[in-house]
Amino acid sequence: MANFNIPNLCGASPELNAASLKIESLENEITAKLDAAASDAAAAFNTALTDVKAGLDGLALDLPEVPNVNFQSELTSLINDIDKTTIEGIAAFNNKLAELEKDFGNTLKEKGLGLDKLVTDATSKLATGGDVCALAPNIEIPAANSGTGVTTEEVEDRVSNAATLTLSKTPKEILEVQGKKTNQSFFTNINYSLNGKIIVPKATGTYLELKAKYIITLIKEKPVEVKQALVPPEKEAVSVISANTDAVSRKSEFKINNLIKKLDSLTALNLPTEKINADITKATDAIKSDSFKAKMEADLALAAEERKKLFADPLNYKPITVPSGSVGEKQKVIEVTTPEVQNTVKVETVTKPNPVTKQVETVKVKKTEKSTISIKGIAMRKVTVAEWFHTKDLTPTLAKRKGSKLVDDMTKLTLKQQPYTILAVRGRPYYGEKKERRGFKFYAYDNPNEYGGDDYGVKYVIDGKDPKLIELSQQVYDDGEKQANPANMTIMRVKYIVLEKLDPNFKG
Repeated sequence: MANFNIPNLCGASPELNAASLKIESLENEITAKLDAAASDAAAAFNTALTDVKAGLDGLALDLPEVPNVNFQSELTSLINDIDKTTIEGIAAFNNKLAELEKDFGNTLKEKGLGLDKLVTDATSKLATGGDVCALAPNIEIPAANSGTGVTTEEVEDRVSNAATLTLSKTPKEILEVQGKKTNQSFFTNINYSLNGKIIVPKATGTYLELKAKYIITLIKEKPVEVKQALVPPEKEAVSVISANTDAVSRKSEFKINNLIKKLDSLTALNLPTEKINADITKATDAIKSDSFKAKMEADLALAAEERKKLFADPLNYKPITVPSGSVGEKQKVIEVTTPEVQNTVKVETVTKPNPVTKQVETVKVKKTEKSTISIKGIAMRKVTVAEWFHTKDLTPTLAKRKGSKLVDDMTKLTLKQQPYTILAVRGRPYYGEKKERRGFKFYAYDNPNEYGGDDYGVKYVIDGKDPKLIELSQQVYDDGEKQANPANMTIMRVKYIVLEKLDPNFKG
């Protein structure tokens, strides 16, 4: 142990030294009071013990408190913090949604609310710059219980020699109330009334012992916090630091350009763009310079017009004309091309501290960058898409698991995107929870040009008026035997190819 009498000793702990001094003082107090009266000695010992306890308590570290999981906060994170344009993002969104249903689903139902509708309403609210405070209740669950599905707890309270029993917590449901009087050797169930948290037995008199088992909810509801300040704000001194307006403008321009690229990607994939448009408007409104703001708004308007032309007819969009290098030389028209090497590896020399030696060293690192696929960001790349459809005869459980779309007629299906090629169609005739087939055969089609084999006659027709609508016909073998009718299917999957018109790697 470090000698606490030596000041500024390396390795010494002030808290441990203080506790050791308290213990030494207690030893001295005991020695000094050996011949004193018992009452005086006890009083002195108790005082010294209190000091020792305080010194030892100073050595204990306070464990950090894990905050509760708040529904309003989790709902906002579900909508704003998860990118649902990727497969990983969709999986994360569904997992988070299932966890919220497990934690708060029953409580929301008791309030007459549904999680799916709250998500829809909150998405619209957040897209316009609002919040979820007015839509969602301010409820929370302990972090230790989040995701477990356990939202309640069983509690038992007892009291002796009393006529009533006051519960320690607010009950959600009373399981049983029992009492034992002086002339009884065992507990019996009793009739009672509940007044708040007070259990009042119907039979009057004093009980030798009363006990109650009840259920409490772990979901706590807090009032919506008041947003209005209770007192006027104090006046703040004027800052002597002036903002670099040029740097702020460049930062805003960079942010808006990134948002525009994301908007182009969503538009090309026929995905919702309301939120990204709201973000662009918000970023533009935040610009302080009037002249720079006017320039950005003009650029945005021009970009919107060009975007309409681009997505209306991407193949015939205007080519890029490069000015000639010298007088009399012909101008060059550059076609959209894809380079063979799409990843570029660069070697950079950087200076950084070594985590082991703590010395600053100069090292060479490799950096991989995506090359621009095409000059204008246009690339007719083939992308495979799969969609599920179901009729009202399919069980809701299977429909939800597949994420399928409800339709009235399986012979006419409207796809989300215009198909370039139909790869395969699979139909299943499932009826009832036991998935009865009722004698109907499966519907199966594979594109012979993609997979080979026999296509068993005409399987689909793309409607000329609506390029997203396909019409499925009944399949027949070469010998004329009927194989399967799409009208008898209860669930159908269509796998097809679309042409992705926008290059996601374009950095232009």
